[in-house]
Amino acid sequence: MIFNPSGEVDLLVHNSHDPAYNLACEEYYLCQSERNIIMLWRNAPSVIIGRNQNAYAELDMQYIAEHHIPVIRRLTGGGAVYHDLSNLNYTFITAGSGGFAAFAPFLEPVAAYLRSLGLSAELSGRNDILVDGFKVSGNAQAHHKNRSLIHGTLLFDVKLESLTRALKPHPMKLSNKGIASVASRVANIKNLLPEPMTIDEFIAGLKNWFGGISQCVPKEITASENAAIQKLADEKYSTWTWNIGHAPAFSADASGYFAGVGSVSVHFDVRDGIITGLKIYGDFFGSGEIAQLESCLTGVRHEEDALMQAAEQAGLERYINGVSAGEFIRLFFA
Repeated sequence: MIFNPSGEVDLLVHNSHDPAYNLACEEYYLCQSERNIIMLWRNAPSVIIGRNQNAYAELDMQYIAEHHIPVIRRLTGGGAVYHDLSNLNYTFITAGSGGFAAFAPFLEPVAAYLRSLGLSAELSGRNDILVDGFKVSGNAQAHHKNRSLIHGTLLFDVKLESLTRALKPHPMKLSNKGIASVASRVANIKNLLPEPMTIDEFIAGLKNWFGGISQCVPKEITASENAAIQKLADEKYSTWTWNIGHAPAFSADASGYFAGVGSVSVHFDVRDGIITGLKIYGDFFGSGEIAQLESCLTGVRHEEDALMQAAEQAGLERYINGVSAGEFIRLFFA
């Protein structure tokens, strides 16, 4: 029995693929319920970063923007992960000490399910599941009062190219105080199975497996729960403030060379998603004092649209002749 105290376990398999809603769902049942819960859920393509991570240090934000991939910050620590509909997520929520919980009692039933499919699954390190030396599952946890949440991924048939591109940060020189993701050899479970299986069959099998080892009862999200979860999704998990602005403080350097203009370099500090310090260097020409431009951009969100508007309002051409606002602002996200 993976739950303590033992008793009935609500088994929730829901159809929402909205990452903001699904992460809000986890927080709601962690903080607002006293029931033991297992959730099985999937997200549309998205990147889910750990609570203490800096998106700009961890991700290729240009690739993410070009492919319209949302970035959502979760409650738990750990590294950034890529989700799509061929990745299955599971969540355990239970009463406990409220402190750090051992992963093994929760991960072993998942590994056992994989072994039942003919895979040589084993726990590795503190919070991973490996098959044939490849990582197929990473896990993390969070706590609220006397309740614990442990959740993880199962890479069934994820687009590994998208995973690799999205989680590869740009080579911007960045010193950050966030938690860096650890690169791992990953593989899709589908390619390791001895017999073919669809994602729906895989989900149904895990659902039945949990039902065989716990006193599971089917759970549906009630109308009142749905309203509260959607409110949390809208007011927290869909916001720039939580997903990007909540990042740990960091500093960054970037440089560019512009034909007919010369070199332009920026060094900037960001705290709570706001530029708190900025120095601009280079061999460019301009009629205005560069310190005035630095002042105009300090206190602005580290967000492309916000910085673009501030640079245009400041009259960038007066300070760096021959460079457009768009070209200049890209240095902050290079």
